[in-house]
Amino acid sequence: MHLLKFPRSPSSFGNAFFLVGHHVLDIRVFRKNQRCFRASISCSAVRNGSIEQLSDARLIYSVAPSMGHNQESHPESHFRVPAIVNALEEMQLTSKFRGPEVIELQHFEPASVDDIASVHARAYVSGLEKVMDQAVEKGLIFLDGSGPTYATATTFQESIVAAGAGLALVDSVVACSKIKGDAPTGFALIRPPGHHAVPQGPMGFCIFGNVAIAARYSQRVHGLKRVFIIDFDVHHGNGTNDAFYDDPDVFFLSFHQVSY
Repeated sequence: MHLLKFPRSPSSFGNAFFLVGHHVLDIRVFRKNQRCFRASISCSAVRNGSIEQLSDARLIYSVAPSMGHNQESHPESHFRVPAIVNALEEMQLTSKFRGPEVIELQHFEPASVDDIASVHARAYVSGLEKVMDQAVEKGLIFLDGSGPTYATATTFQESIVAAGAGLALVDSVVACSKIKGDAPTGFALIRPPGHHAVPQGPMGFCIFGNVAIAARYSQRVHGLKRVFIIDFDVHHGNGTNDAFYDDPDVFFLSFHQVSY
């Protein structure tokens, strides 16, 4: 797949490109005439090394496997992220083998309630946090109105950590783009997945819309003018679609299987 820069408006401070798989978020920032963004950069990139070190990398990645969020024999298993990491290790594509070319962000903050509420209804966010007591008592619960979406005692906390991994990458890629035009790509390997989660609640194994939250964050915090999201999955990313249906500054493109 080739990545193309799309047209910018004269007032644009920059544009973001998000390529989405089922557990993967790929972030790229395109800037206009090397201008600075309006917002300040958070300290997430600094905690993981200097901005100069990050800007020299070709890839910055974060991992949030959510090992406590799991239902035995469920296809959306907590073994998925470790399996992907192991495969990358075997191919010598991680920071351990690629030195300064590939850098892992190992310290990042969970997403805040305000970050999550930029996409999801606050009533849903607070309600999910409250039902964690039930999950602690029962071990596993199914969330109302969401089909087969389950939750465990750690689901809420691990979900905001996963969303935070995406936000840290946005911070880092934007910061690097201020130093040089060819900024590194951000790669988030996270779960629970998110593209089915609608603004009003969970759906289809998905808790929070990680990609949608990262896209809103890039607009709200860093002043990126337009966002292009490509969702590549066997299923339509209906939740991400719903989140931006009325937003002319976000272009959502979904490649998915259609049954006839």
